[in-house]
Amino acid sequence: MKILHLNNYDKKGGAETVFNLTRQNLKEFENYSAYVKLDKGPELPDIIFNSWELNTKLWGIFNYIFSVKNYNKLFKFLETHDINVIHIQGFFSSLSPSILFAIKKIKKRKTIRIIQTLHDFHVVCPNSSLFNYNKNEICEKCIGKNFKYHIFIDRCDRRGFFFSIVKGIRSFTANNIFNHKDIIDHFITPSEFLKNKLIEDGIKKEKIIVIRNPINRLSTKIDFKKENIICYFGRFSREKNLEFLIEAFTSWKDQTKNNFKLLLIGEGDEEKYLKSITAKNKYSKEIIFKPFLLKDNLAEEIKYAKYFAMTSKWNENAPMSILEAASLNILPIVPDFGGMKETVDKVLGIGRIYKANNIQSWINAISSLEINYSEEISKLLRAEKNIYTDLSLDSYIKRIKEIYNN
Repeated sequence: MKILHLNNYDKKGGAETVFNLTRQNLKEFENYSAYVKLDKGPELPDIIFNSWELNTKLWGIFNYIFSVKNYNKLFKFLETHDINVIHIQGFFSSLSPSILFAIKKIKKRKTIRIIQTLHDFHVVCPNSSLFNYNKNEICEKCIGKNFKYHIFIDRCDRRGFFFSIVKGIRSFTANNIFNHKDIIDHFITPSEFLKNKLIEDGIKKEKIIVIRNPINRLSTKIDFKKENIICYFGRFSREKNLEFLIEAFTSWKDQTKNNFKLLLIGEGDEEKYLKSITAKNKYSKEIIFKPFLLKDNLAEEIKYAKYFAMTSKWNENAPMSILEAASLNILPIVPDFGGMKETVDKVLGIGRIYKANNIQSWINAISSLEINYSEEISKLLRAEKNIYTDLSLDSYIKRIKEIYNN
């Protein structure tokens, strides 16, 4: 069986991690890869896609909506190779809906099954996030609508009206011109939350399969003494709501006079602002910023932490960071919605959930964890075997093979 694995990039974030784990662990198949190559490493994909981000502004906008080069590259490859399955991990952010047009045309000539693993909400939301950055709130107005027009009216993109228009045109091109949902034979979602949103949007539940992302254990060495540290690692962006985390941490220290430190690791648009408000904070010496770190260095930096805090304003799909932290016996505290709540409630079964954007609720949750810390860690240790079996790479690959062979 010949499989074409297709993604925006080979290196960047969680989608790229799953993309690589998938294509590199299906030894009995003949695997091909297609993506935008970001570095000068030795590996060359079978299709080297172009990214609109490397173009001039005007040409980049056009390629963001439809890349003629990417269409031609994919169509010619599919014409000359007898591919049985195309497994798409992502295409919206860099490759454009042009790849859908190439697949749609080739499906008229050849029998090819199309599978897509979804890592965001672009099928149901033109902004891909179920979040309106203009209003700074969760938005689900487009779910269930054939023409998802609200992005034109509400200016949902973080960069304003013009980019919202471009995103709206891209979504219309994918969904209404190329019929994205009809081209895909099976959608894979890493969460029940996303599956339910697809069903709300009109996709038949029989077409959707939940396969949780394999856990990316940061380290298997956990014989170290914990310290009074709360950590966060990831993007410093508006929707991550890290200003709230700093405010809640400050209020908790005011109330309890504890000696905890807050460790924030990452980079992004909000970094300068977060550091500026921290400089004025009475506990500034106990709020520590570290730059983005790769896996091994990240594990070394956070392994002593007791808690991992997520405070996102948007739903999150299936945040791998919660599971990565748990692999180092770091207990999570997350808001009460979306993929964050599902990961803590249904996947891990440990940690605490608080009422979103409610400082006192966050304080109650972290205080409860601290009071019951020994019991919570014991629960995690008892559950680890089942968690890592269910979310192991072997279990994930087995499920993927079943879909390919169906």
